[in-house]
Amino acid sequence: MTYKTILLDVKDGVARLTFNRPDKMNALSLEALGEVQHAIRAVGNMKAEARVLVLSGAGRGFSAGLDLVAPRPNPSDRDEAMRDFFVPAARLLKDIGIPTLAVVHGPCVGAGMAFALNCDIVLAARSAYFLAAFVNVGLVPDTGASWSIPQSLGVARAMGMLLLGERVAAPKAEEWGLIWKCVDDDQLAAEADAMARKLAAGPSKAYDLIRRMVMDSVHGSFHDGLQREAEYQRLVRDSEDAIEARKAFAEKRPPAFKGR
Repeated sequence: MTYKTILLDVKDGVARLTFNRPDKMNALSLEALGEVQHAIRAVGNMKAEARVLVLSGAGRGFSAGLDLVAPRPNPSDRDEAMRDFFVPAARLLKDIGIPTLAVVHGPCVGAGMAFALNCDIVLAARSAYFLAAFVNVGLVPDTGASWSIPQSLGVARAMGMLLLGERVAAPKAEEWGLIWKCVDDDQLAAEADAMARKLAAGPSKAYDLIRRMVMDSVHGSFHDGLQREAEYQRLVRDSEDAIEARKAFAEKRPPAFKGR
């Protein structure tokens, strides 16, 4: 498929999905979200070719959030945007089955911010900022932001971020635990590339189960977690990658993971 609003490149195990409306600060139109859904589905079906998904934005920022002025296919259907575009795209990203890495520079706002925070790891430039702008336009958080922000920050900071609608600079986001790490702007590309390559070369089956375990942990008890760990360990311990890791350890060399 030829995309108009995003870029998709898959190479050396790394799928790179880029919001590509730089003239609109990568504001998310419904057309863009439809293409995002198509691209994520495509990547999810590339079991061997794509072992990590990197999400980023072209131009001066990651994303300005919802495009409030873009035309809609069915203006009379007030539920269409959430039902058919934002919610399915967020679900596809969360359920893709491979590690996801958001690489953030510049503004990361609203639903665009939610997409970044829905990724497993968020790496940001030091000059980037995160803005839950929903309340500033009289709306409530969507695209998973009402879940991901409290999970990362706790109630007090989540309430402040969501109710006040103020910028959170990348260093503060790192300090609070909203993101994994921020780096100097001129180091962002190299750091992101190194992280993507590391994930692409890792044990894919274990990654998938770790992702599920972490997401499930927020809903269950400690004892539920113990049961999940035993179940998932049983699933992964005889995988080719686990066998290779044990062999490499015995031979005192780095393992060569194949994603199986």
